[in-house]
Amino acid sequence: MLLNQRTIAEKLINLLGGLKLSFILLVLLGGLAIERAIIAQKALAMEATPKFLRVLDSLGLGSADSLGVPLLIVLIFFVLNLSLSSLKMVRRIKAKQKAAGSFKAAEAINALPNFATFQAPAGSSRKISSYFKKRGFRLGEESSDAVTRLYAVKHGAGHWGVFFFHLTFMVLLVGALLSMLTRFEGYAEVSPGDVFVEKRDSYKAASGRPLLFGNDRLFKLRLDASDLSYWQPGVVKQRASIMSMFDADGAFLGRKRMEINHPLHIDGMNIYQGTRQGFLAQLEASNSSGDKITGNAVFRIPEKAGDRMMDTVNIGGSGLNLDLELFTEKIGEIKGLESMRSTHMATLLKVTSVQGGRRVFRGALFLGGAIFFDGIIFRFVGLKSYSSFVVVRDYGVPVIFASFVPLLAGLLITYFWVPESYWAIIKRGDGGCSVMVGATAERFKESFRERFDAQVNELRSDMEPE
Repeated sequence: MLLNQRTIAEKLINLLGGLKLSFILLVLLGGLAIERAIIAQKALAMEATPKFLRVLDSLGLGSADSLGVPLLIVLIFFVLNLSLSSLKMVRRIKAKQKAAGSFKAAEAINALPNFATFQAPAGSSRKISSYFKKRGFRLGEESSDAVTRLYAVKHGAGHWGVFFFHLTFMVLLVGALLSMLTRFEGYAEVSPGDVFVEKRDSYKAASGRPLLFGNDRLFKLRLDASDLSYWQPGVVKQRASIMSMFDADGAFLGRKRMEINHPLHIDGMNIYQGTRQGFLAQLEASNSSGDKITGNAVFRIPEKAGDRMMDTVNIGGSGLNLDLELFTEKIGEIKGLESMRSTHMATLLKVTSVQGGRRVFRGALFLGGAIFFDGIIFRFVGLKSYSSFVVVRDYGVPVIFASFVPLLAGLLITYFWVPESYWAIIKRGDGGCSVMVGATAERFKESFRERFDAQVNELRSDMEPE
């Protein structure tokens, strides 16, 4: 019964860790990744949906998210496949090491690619053993009345470099798997003095909840100040924010400066400085019945002097679309944009409505003021600056970077850790010994042949009487 269980286990290892399955999984992985990319872009890049995408739609696999589960399953099987293939490789390496660390008969030594015989004086077996020991070989020796057999192994045996390359791919796939299970990204805009609470409803845009660690963290970030530095007028070269951090219980964690290349780290998440800064105009629209609609218009700071700060808003329920242009003296307070102060001497909105392709100028609206048109009172309630930031969590990234360790180990072993094995039989006779030496190397066989000949000549010289 135990033998049958072992046989079944071996068959499973050979099946799940086989090269054929690796190839099939690699094709599936590539196909699914390509399909996800095509599906994600089909609305933008394709006027007509290809037939294979229509087939996927009929199977309920027509969205990028629906392909996430098959891709996850393939990744899991790929990690299992590489793990078992690495186990099989370790077994082969151990078997090869065992074969290298054993004695060979004269016929086997004679069949080796590097082979030599020579005569030596009596008592040479001790000198031959000493020769290999001094050069860092692991030695095995056995003697009888007339014969001494030995083997000498350096750097072990087996394809350890290939094993580490297998390990590299396995670590990469584990990292990719962790990324799929844990990656989350959210985008938010915060004004100075405002507090951002890390939960899904607080983001302006966010990726789907990951399968692992998808709960809200509930830590808090307060934007104390924004810092925009310009190297030449109108061109942003550095953005930074001064943030106060609080844990989920409200305990103060510190006040730090966040720059584009220097993110904050809190509760397993990285908070990056975003590239968008500007102004939020607080708006209010009301009708004659007193019904009110509030909202914001977003005006991004121009990257070039002379660019206009514009936004389009829709007045919900009224059918009005408004093109708004912001003029504000606040922009002249930013270093590098002083030249724009002349065109933004007062804080006001230029309001233009768009109806049926017709543009109608409705007036200039100062901060705190109101204008009346089409039965609607439109107010410019407030103005404040904002800064953007991105929150990212991905536990797969450090694992992916860790894959460089086995990759580097594999490269070093491949080029600098070349296994070498020697076998020798020393037969004692009247007046001296006959020595038979054979050797193999796993790589660089031509250069090893030259080195073998040189070592045999060196052995002969050591054997000669002084």
